[in-house]
Amino acid sequence: MNFTTFYFSGTGNTRWAVDEFARIVGEKGHQADVVSIDIQTSLTDVELRGMIAQADAIGFANPIYGGDIPPIMRAFISRVVGLVRPQKMAKSAYAINTYGYVNAFGPTEMQKLLAGSGLILSAYVNIRLCNNVTSSKPLDRAKLAKLMVKDQKELERLVDCLMAGRKRIKGHGPQLMIGAMIRKKVPEAIAKFYQTLGVDGASCTRCMACVENCPTGSIRLTGNRFVFSSGCTACMRCYNFCPTGAITIDGVLTDPQKFPRYQGPEA
Repeated sequence: MNFTTFYFSGTGNTRWAVDEFARIVGEKGHQADVVSIDIQTSLTDVELRGMIAQADAIGFANPIYGGDIPPIMRAFISRVVGLVRPQKMAKSAYAINTYGYVNAFGPTEMQKLLAGSGLILSAYVNIRLCNNVTSSKPLDRAKLAKLMVKDQKELERLVDCLMAGRKRIKGHGPQLMIGAMIRKKVPEAIAKFYQTLGVDGASCTRCMACVENCPTGSIRLTGNRFVFSSGCTACMRCYNFCPTGAITIDGVLTDPQKFPRYQGPEA
């Protein structure tokens, strides 16, 4: 079988999950491709149609932000649905969600996004790792390592079910009622999040890592000033991967020595 997983990863959790998924698929003798949807990837419609046509199953992998999927993934799924709907292409689809506390998005919401596309949601799994902002308290690496072991087992169960043609729909529960409420506020909060970001001039070295790595191209250097724009998807990549920890939130510069930035589960 051939699996193609389109993914968005802010600072590494989802990237780890899809890499593990691909490793497990490969060990079982099948093909797995993982494809980033960052703006730098710039997939054309022709390329997307080709990838979807060649795959036996299509996956969407992303972190969960406050009971919702990131705007960048929501827009990408809408694009895919628009491309495959006219072709009446019936295929199995799966979702891999990473989260730090609870996933309050749920399979029903995912099915709504795929409605009318011909992509049939056959699996929806939750991969718990950790929050990608560690400014409140240092990261507990021992706890994270234990979660990763459980996650690997869940990903293997996912692969086995997909290969056997069995459904694996996880994520139903009372948390979805809370998710329905907070999703009314999350889009507005994310849309305004770029307004909270800034750069500490004394710490910044003008290395341009934030500009080059922004998945939506929402950071630019204008003169001597960094400008954050409304395309921001609140992934925290700029904050976590700044070499000097110069990105501020609400004007606050968090000491990177006291609170090391999060750069993925294996960093």
